[in-house]
Amino acid sequence: MAQTYSLIKLALNDATDADWALAYVRFALRDKPNENSAYPTGSLDDAEISAALEADKVQDTTANGGDGTYYYRPHRVAARLLTGNPNWVSRWSVGGYSEQGPSMDAAARGIRSQGRWIDDSIATLTSKRIGGSSLHLTL
Repeated sequence: MAQTYSLIKLALNDATDADWALAYVRFALRDKPNENSAYPTGSLDDAEISAALEADKVQDTTANGGDGTYYYRPHRVAARLLTGNPNWVSRWSVGGYSEQGPSMDAAARGIRSQGRWIDDSIATLTSKRIGGSSLHLTL
């Protein structure tokens, strides 16, 4: 299966572009190749990320005064993929050395927070018919 990552696509910042959205998800999850072009263990295939992006995209419908354009929200997809990852490890120990990283929820909140500009951009492009920063409550 294919795994691609393009810095050129990442730089587009175009919420209507599926390739940009794919690159953004990989960037947010740090699911990108190293200097030897090797992807991390458990790296997702393009088809897996694209399926999640397609399921989450929103449309500026003509019924609501829009032009029918679809918008991707890759920060939300990346956060969902992260919280659904059964292999997430936040604490590990080897030979008496241990380390703890951020919790899965904290990492997902960070990804959503860093991507708020995407929601705001979609809101601006659609005259606030869709998008905008949203409030997430945890009960």
